[in-house]
Amino acid sequence: MGDPFQFIKRNCLILVYSAIICFVLWGMTFAVIPPKVAKARQGPATTDLQALAMLDLNAPGMEQVKAAAQANDLAAVKRSYLEYRRLVSTAKWLVMPDSRPARAAAAGDPASDPAGDRICAHLIQNSVYHSAPKFVPMGQEFNWTFNPASRTDPAYTNEWTYCTIGRTPFWKTLADAYWKTGNEKYAGEWVAQLEDFAAKNPVNARLAPGEPSLWRSLDASERMKDSWPYAYYHFLNSPAFTPEDQWIFLRLLNDHAQLLRRALEKPDRTGNWVTSECFGLYTIGVLFPELKEAPLWRALAMSRLTQELDRTVPPDGFEAELTPSYQYDSLNSYTGPLRLAKLNHLAVPKEFYAKLLAMYQAPVLMMDQSGRDVPTNDSAYMDVTGKAREGMELLGNDPLLEWAVSGGKAGRQPPDSTMLPYAGFYAMRGGWKKDDVFLFFRGGPPGIGHQHEDMLEVVLRAWNKTLLLDPGTYSYDHSDWRRFTTGTASHNTIIVDGKWQHRGPGKGPVSEPVHNQWVTSPFFDYVAATYDGGYQQNVYDPTREFAPEKWVGDLDRSISHTRRVLFLKPYYVLVLDTLDGTGSHTFDAHFHLDAPAAYLDTETQAAFSRNTGDVQLALYPLARDHLTAEIIQGQKEPLLGWFPDQHRTIPTVRYRKQQEAPAVFATFLYPYRGREPEFAAQPAAVESTGLWAQQIRTSLEQAEVVIATDNTAKDFSLNSQQLGLLQARAAGMVIRTPEARKDAGPMLGGWLLSAYQDRQWNFTLDLPAAIMWSEQPGELFIYNAGSQSCRLKITAPFFREVTLAPQTWTHVTGKAAEPVSQPPQWFTPLDSAPAAPNLAK
Repeated sequence: MGDPFQFIKRNCLILVYSAIICFVLWGMTFAVIPPKVAKARQGPATTDLQALAMLDLNAPGMEQVKAAAQANDLAAVKRSYLEYRRLVSTAKWLVMPDSRPARAAAAGDPASDPAGDRICAHLIQNSVYHSAPKFVPMGQEFNWTFNPASRTDPAYTNEWTYCTIGRTPFWKTLADAYWKTGNEKYAGEWVAQLEDFAAKNPVNARLAPGEPSLWRSLDASERMKDSWPYAYYHFLNSPAFTPEDQWIFLRLLNDHAQLLRRALEKPDRTGNWVTSECFGLYTIGVLFPELKEAPLWRALAMSRLTQELDRTVPPDGFEAELTPSYQYDSLNSYTGPLRLAKLNHLAVPKEFYAKLLAMYQAPVLMMDQSGRDVPTNDSAYMDVTGKAREGMELLGNDPLLEWAVSGGKAGRQPPDSTMLPYAGFYAMRGGWKKDDVFLFFRGGPPGIGHQHEDMLEVVLRAWNKTLLLDPGTYSYDHSDWRRFTTGTASHNTIIVDGKWQHRGPGKGPVSEPVHNQWVTSPFFDYVAATYDGGYQQNVYDPTREFAPEKWVGDLDRSISHTRRVLFLKPYYVLVLDTLDGTGSHTFDAHFHLDAPAAYLDTETQAAFSRNTGDVQLALYPLARDHLTAEIIQGQKEPLLGWFPDQHRTIPTVRYRKQQEAPAVFATFLYPYRGREPEFAAQPAAVESTGLWAQQIRTSLEQAEVVIATDNTAKDFSLNSQQLGLLQARAAGMVIRTPEARKDAGPMLGGWLLSAYQDRQWNFTLDLPAAIMWSEQPGELFIYNAGSQSCRLKITAPFFREVTLAPQTWTHVTGKAAEPVSQPPQWFTPLDSAPAAPNLAK
């Protein structure tokens, strides 16, 4: 039989080789094998003589370098310069070589790290393509321009080259493996890749048509501020990092610095590219102060950063791209230099601090109760509370950030509902508990660089679950999925004749606030905004990346869309849409449910989600003339009924009207748990023109709503089922009687209200205001929801004049008027509201 150990060894080798062959064959089924790399180009562009001229030989600690230079001994210059960088330089980064943790010597061969071993094998993690393998082989010689997708594949994107490869995040993996194991093979691999990058990818290379560059200024800055200093300080003391490699690194630094300097000297450029370029250039200037141009680089970067803060961050704190992910990317480009400045005892302009604080505060005001943002525009979901903690660590204690970080246990709680006047973002909440209703409304500018055509969209959550979703972002590729994600059809708003909103690229940073009607109160929230930018046919164009689309035909401006959102706290939402203009059109209102399925009641045209849990959403259409309803799920031509980034089918409720303009949609959004709720509605008896009025009945209350469709105050009379005949002058009114306290009478509220009269009360205001009140025989509890005082004049049932302070409750009787801290307990909180019986079935 022979030596049994030889037999075992031979069979183990067979198993290993078989596994390797299977792995290679598996990879070939998903990705093209990288072609051999063409003859290496020569780089870096900065020459030895130019690199030598960059050095300030009179800088402290550079004496040995200077002596070698005076002796014309370039080899000695390189040796001395590496010694200076290792032992003398006082520049500080976030992680320094002396931060390396102590590690006990391992017996036998040095330990290995699986993630580091994959990088050594040139297997790069894929986070871009759905169909490619998790780890993509880049070839034995590392083909820096290899892309695992074919250019003919709609999913193809240059983001692979720009981000996954060009920003070299895998160098951080090698660095971590080196410090974790102490194995010099990881240092050797990094050095080899550094040399390979320099040889094959000079900044001044002439690229073939369509070949993506590794030297976009954005990617150059991203690696300078992150992966390159991270790797540099992890490997600086490794014997694998030779004086020649330090010199290559220096030459590449100058290539980066000159590229970024030229980009930043163009004053009209703006946006996250510019701030990233500033961060990258500032990092080089701070970490390598012995370079003659380092002070110039730092000054230029800080000057442009200060200019960008003034230019792109308005007073409400939301950066001009209006995209939460890029809000934090942009923040990082400001806070990164601030950290480096503090570490290296460099001055920073004072105006930095106030603006950066506003940038951390703005997402807190817009986050949902779980601490996440709404991923509007090209955003992913972001952990706002985690970012708030980062802001406190950098800028010091702030009551709002402290409240977010502590989960509401400390600091200052923000209002339940609020808005950002320059962004045009509105967040409406029933409270700050996770179960409370959260509503997001977008009624402002598109943003720059990453905008979606989604004005007037709504997003809804309740019981800590998303019910109406925003599609978020999608890979910046050539696919129809990308086009669908950025277009109007994938958002909870309206398209006209199959055409999408088309405002086009953002016209620049926002300099003026929006002027939308906005009321927030303990009783209700109300907002109204108009889209009048026109509608245009959008078709798929696979030849374009990032925006694979063409706009064809004329921009149709014959229709404007006004959406009014009334949040009847704390339960549900009325969405009132008017399409004003001329001509006959097909109007489609889309509502995208985050659910596996939905059901349509063909009699009432109401739609109900069918989630696996007990949290559901009902949509009740109220203006049903000319209305058709259907639920579309997983449709491919054209795409509709998808959560695109996950390629997950979702039910999209489409309410359609084919008629002459104007047209009206009214949709009641009712989150509920368990069985379908009781709901009934009918037009209310109101006498005036230009008003929409409705009586609503649920198991929780009886309500009446009156809304002026042109957003102006009107004189009207209403035959109320709750109060009888009343008269008012207002742009809108709400009357509600909760089922739990119906014996106590109704509560009322209005906006732009200046006069009111019913069978018991008669009063006027000296200026139109947003107020709400509870009327009892002989007494009022009244709240001024506005930002300025107003004068209340009561003429019945008694005479009294009272000044109503803003954001204050006042108790008024025939004898006195005094502020009160606690309003009447009107409504049961959402999380303890009784389950609604299914009376409709």
